[in-house]
Amino acid sequence: MARAVLFSREDVSAFINRNFEPAWEMVREVPIVRVDFGNGRTTTRTLHGNVATYVCCADGNIADIVPGIYTPPAYINALTPMRALAERWTALTATARLAPWRQYHRERADQLRGGNNQPARIRDLGKRVIEVRPEQMVQPNQRAMEQLAAQLQSAARPRSAAELASWQPLVADTRINETERRLQIHQRLATSELIHPEQIKRWLYRDVLHADLDDPFMGLGDDFFANVETE
Repeated sequence: MARAVLFSREDVSAFINRNFEPAWEMVREVPIVRVDFGNGRTTTRTLHGNVATYVCCADGNIADIVPGIYTPPAYINALTPMRALAERWTALTATARLAPWRQYHRERADQLRGGNNQPARIRDLGKRVIEVRPEQMVQPNQRAMEQLAAQLQSAARPRSAAELASWQPLVADTRINETERRLQIHQRLATSELIHPEQIKRWLYRDVLHADLDDPFMGLGDDFFANVETE
């Protein structure tokens, strides 16, 4: 839901269309779980989705990557300098581009290593609130259910583009995106050859965004099949 609200905002979409040639790719079908509680009561949720924004040079090689969902102002701020970088590097041959491209990512990684002190407890908070995991929905432990209910109530989900901009779980996710996740990306690109999105997306989704594209159960297999009896 946050993804749809972010990209449907007029200021965000206008900025992208004005500064980039946008293209969208669905990297896998969105998993959906439906739980039937009986007596006609059901719930349906999307599971463990995520998104990455690649800013590429004219030849399709990556300039930089924006990982995950951001608050709208932070998303625009993250993309703004990337346009200038992509234009500058596009003017160079691939051979001439490689050294300054690696240097840029090396310097950004060094900067982030000096200030990356975000606590792990806030990781993926916005995604946890939006995309409740199925083991939480069917969890028989009453205490766990009460904790989940309190979490959902304390972080009411945004219902409009205006509410999204100040939604605190998304603010927390943005902070993690701009520290831990960006650090992983800069470290990887600082030692990479020039690379297209297709060549890095599985690593990006698995190791940075924690949504393994090659796992048919998106990390939930143990939850679904732990108590299944086999003959």
